Amino acid sequence: MHALAKLPQRLRPKRQASRRLVAPETSKRGFSSKYGATSSSIPLRMFTCTGNADRDGQEGEEYFKADDSDVVSTSFDEVVDFVPDTSGSVSQKVYQRACARLQLIPSKHVYSRLEQTEILLPNCFLGHTEVKALAIALVQNNTVHTLDLHGNEIGIAGLKYVVEMLQENRSIIDLNLSFTALRDGGAEIIANSLVRNTSIVKLNISGNDFQENDAYFISEMVQKSKTLRELNLSHNCFRENGGIFIGKAIAVNGSLKSLDLSWNHLRLKGAVAICQGLQANTGLTRLFLSWNGFGMEGSQEMSKALVKNKTLVELDLEANRINICAFRLLLNGLLKNNTLKVLKIGINPLTTEGAMSILKAISEDDATALIDLDLSEVAVGEDFTDLLDEVQTKRPLRVKYGVAMRHEDFKRNGKAVVLDTDDPSSILFDYMRRKNLRLIDLLHSLDKDKSYTLDREELRNGLLNDGIPLSSRSMDIMMEKLDRNTDGFVDYEELALGLRDYMRKITKRKKKESQSAPIKSQIEHLKEAIRMRIENSRQQDSSREWRI
Repeated sequence: MHALAKLPQRLRPKRQASRRLVAPETSKRGFSSKYGATSSSIPLRMFTCTGNADRDGQEGEEYFKADDSDVVSTSFDEVVDFVPDTSGSVSQKVYQRACARLQLIPSKHVYSRLEQTEILLPNCFLGHTEVKALAIALVQNNTVHTLDLHGNEIGIAGLKYVVEMLQENRSIIDLNLSFTALRDGGAEIIANSLVRNTSIVKLNISGNDFQENDAYFISEMVQKSKTLRELNLSHNCFRENGGIFIGKAIAVNGSLKSLDLSWNHLRLKGAVAICQGLQANTGLTRLFLSWNGFGMEGSQEMSKALVKNKTLVELDLEANRINICAFRLLLNGLLKNNTLKVLKIGINPLTTEGAMSILKAISEDDATALIDLDLSEVAVGEDFTDLLDEVQTKRPLRVKYGVAMRHEDFKRNGKAVVLDTDDPSSILFDYMRRKNLRLIDLLHSLDKDKSYTLDREELRNGLLNDGIPLSSRSMDIMMEKLDRNTDGFVDYEELALGLRDYMRKITKRKKKESQSAPIKSQIEHLKEAIRMRIENSRQQDSSREWRI
């Protein structure tokens, strides 16, 4: 029996009357549910205490109006054992009641946050039942504006509670449901709910493994939404067909300001559709497309989009397989755009030539609005850094780049020195690694006549342009090693075989070094021991002389 049951009868009406003030039944808005028996206890009215003067002749006796079979009837008195503070806001008291009904221990973190503007619960191991209690407390809450459930596997059941809560709540404008295991049907539930919602401004549903078919529902939501300003769809699997759906939505929506589609396997027709949607869009200012596969097709369409788009301020195209040829296409549209201020295009095989070409274009064209250029992991040469210093004296420009390649080792008195080596193919593949190129990119960058093969002059001139002059003897050795069929040309397959031999050589070298490391350390220890013994013997000799 609870301690309050032992109070004198004359004190009970006062205590019970005070408890009736905990959550008065002032609103008829309920948290009605249509998702089965497990959610039949959700209505907020079921968690309010009501008095009944005629029930068994005991004035002030309390009970819950609940008809659910999956929850054990529990009076509010039992919640005091978990959270002793009963002087909080209505939302806090409702949260206590909900936890009691669901047989949960109330979270002090959640309880205290119900009076603040943000509820941040990332990676807190919340399940759908804990989210249910939180959702009940938020139905009539008008102080919380941000709800972050990132990294909690709430699943579809938990999502349904959140979605139904949003039908009543109008204060939450920022909702984070990223990495919450919503793959099977989650996109459809979110889309159907937010089409009718007019309060959510910022939505993050990244990392939920949404597939191509899910992109259809998200596309419908984006097309119909008039209030959504920021949408994060990164780390899903929309792929080619999903990109087509999203592209159509981008073309129609005019209210969205920021869209993140990173890490979505967007390529080919999907990448083209995204660019075509951007071409017709009139609202987007920030678009994030990193770690997809835009390649040549996407770069060509993006160039067209940049010519016509007049609102985009920030564009992220990092890690999109954009080689030097694709980048030249993109650069044509970039130079005709006067609104883009931030461009991120690093982690692409642009080569030093690509980095130099965009910097030259910026220096010669004052119409471009670029003030922030990200060329992460793109190697640059000394001429690039020299030109950058010159440009920065004329206009504000921040540039981030990869390794600054310097060729002092290949120059003497300002003139190139011919390199003569017995292993020139290693120099070629070292050059490829420093440039962050794939094998196919290396072939395209050196293949000037577009024959998909390299002759002796193309190899020599390509390396010479980057300050790596090889002697005639070294070039003969390289052609002899790479040209397996002796036809005078090196094709892709022959380059692949040469790269395989190079990687084997690197692996053997590392293995040899790792095997020799213990022997070297033993030799060093032995040398140190001998040195210490000699030193000790000298000290003993000197002490003997001092005694004499």
